[in-house]
Amino acid sequence: MSNENGKHKFKLIAADLDGTLLDDQYRVMPELLETVNRARARGVELAVATGRLYPSALPFVSDLEIVLPVIASNGAVVRKPGNGELICQWTMKRELAIEALKLTENGTAQRFVNVNDAFYTDAPEEASRRYQQALKIQFLRKVPLHEVITEDPIMVVIRDSEEEVARLTGILREHFGDRVYLANSKPFFIDINHPGVSKGSALMDLCRRLGIEAKDVIAIGDGWNDEEMLKAAGIGAAVANAPALLKEKADYVCTHPTFKGVIEIIERFVLN
Repeated sequence: MSNENGKHKFKLIAADLDGTLLDDQYRVMPELLETVNRARARGVELAVATGRLYPSALPFVSDLEIVLPVIASNGAVVRKPGNGELICQWTMKRELAIEALKLTENGTAQRFVNVNDAFYTDAPEEASRRYQQALKIQFLRKVPLHEVITEDPIMVVIRDSEEEVARLTGILREHFGDRVYLANSKPFFIDINHPGVSKGSALMDLCRRLGIEAKDVIAIGDGWNDEEMLKAAGIGAAVANAPALLKEKADYVCTHPTFKGVIEIIERFVLN
């Protein structure tokens, strides 16, 4: 659909949180919210698609005044922000999660397992404190970690140095193949989910529920777990802080990083 100037009329913006909607201090900036509200005044809503757990995303969803369902855990969980109603949830096989933990026992990796709304780790408290503060949730420490996997978990997360994450990613890809969804949300993270999970598939499911076509969606991100979402949308945009290879796959590359890139996108494709 086009407006009076012949430009496409978008209906939805889907964006990642960390490195995209948030600044480098994990904050929602007033100028971003102002721009988002100007887009809303033109009938364009904002949805969040994040690798964070649903409870971890909620404070930012509230700050952004979002009313649409929240795509969390890379698309493995979709819940309404008001009452927390579960729309869909994909868990990975218990035995695959345990295998992932065994393959990453290198002495330095911090490992995390998401079972329901709880986040368990075998990392020492001091080592994981900054990550815990960034996520805004309480970690539950358990050693050995595999003992918490008594049912199919939502997600396994591995955190280590960039060099070690690159090495472990190769090992995990070779071992699992297409039996899991695996992505580096940041250079020092490995996210492991059910093989049918991605932000892209969750976004398309949300669009079907809302009666919106993919061509009417703008998706914005900065990490490799955003790739499927950028491909699925009418316009897939990478903010300036995204890795070079992700930028090559984007329809539009922002000149600005993080939330300033989101403002740039909204001003270019919605407000102007």
